[in-house]
Amino acid sequence: MYRVGIIGCGGIASSHQKGFADTGRAQVTAVYDVEAAAMKEKAQLWDAEPAGGADELIESVDIVAICSPGFAHRQYVEKAAAAGRHILCEKPVALSLDDADAMRAAVREAGVKFMVGFSQRYDPPLVQMREVQAAGRIGGTVSAWARLHSPASSERWRQIEQTGHWRSSMELSGGRINEFCSHSINWLLWVLGRPHTVYRRALRVTEGFDLDDADYALLQCEEGVGLLEVNRHAGVAQEQNYGIMGHGGSVVLKDGAVRLTPMDEETVEVPIDVTPPTKQQHFLDCIENDAEPLTGIEDAIDTLRVCVAFNRSAESGQVEMC
Repeated sequence: MYRVGIIGCGGIASSHQKGFADTGRAQVTAVYDVEAAAMKEKAQLWDAEPAGGADELIESVDIVAICSPGFAHRQYVEKAAAAGRHILCEKPVALSLDDADAMRAAVREAGVKFMVGFSQRYDPPLVQMREVQAAGRIGGTVSAWARLHSPASSERWRQIEQTGHWRSSMELSGGRINEFCSHSINWLLWVLGRPHTVYRRALRVTEGFDLDDADYALLQCEEGVGLLEVNRHAGVAQEQNYGIMGHGGSVVLKDGAVRLTPMDEETVEVPIDVTPPTKQQHFLDCIENDAEPLTGIEDAIDTLRVCVAFNRSAESGQVEMC
């Protein structure tokens, strides 16, 4: 039974606690957060020990799950790696490429397993689409897209900005593409290969809110063009639409169903018959089998390179190299 320590007791921490518990092979035994109240609450809820600091937590566990905001990842990764602990880190891996490079050096030198929890690589419908693509059922790949409409009230965005929450700060969040869209960018890179160039427009829709809440971006990759469309304001209905286009047709995920449209043929629904592991299951398997995680440090750095280039493009109005 692996002992897991969670650093950062915000909302995402609960999914990791449950994910490790559901494997039957690991349990959260220690927690740490700079906010004592949040740490105490989760410690009581999970029957875990509240740690007096990150060093104390790291010394007491086998695996460290880092669920703090991205600006705090590097310090915890370096501490955990130096202690020889395996690390499951939340996205984004970091806010700067310099920090990400330092983290890569730390985990490589220590020889520990490192994985970023990009959830869409373990989501059955999205994995099923990748299987359709890999099987050649849509021919050679031309493009892919991720269309995300995730409405939130205007008052919520204004409150986030007025309270000085870290998500309202470019310096502390790395930008809204980095904070909200890393999962989808990672999926696009999975189906399109390594990134080359990007072009992005960052728009402001909500009156009285000074940060972008709508983003449109084009991504040129090894295997084709990616399109990312994100609307986070209150003026859209909830929607998630992912697709891959090939010379022989397309495969699309919408309304929870995967549909294949071969060229000049009728659309058919594709059964979702893949059973990918959860992030936590996969991570434990990699530890036990000395295998590289699907979403390891190189994968995470490629995703960050895109996010950083997106931010440059939004500012310059030009195509930027990744």
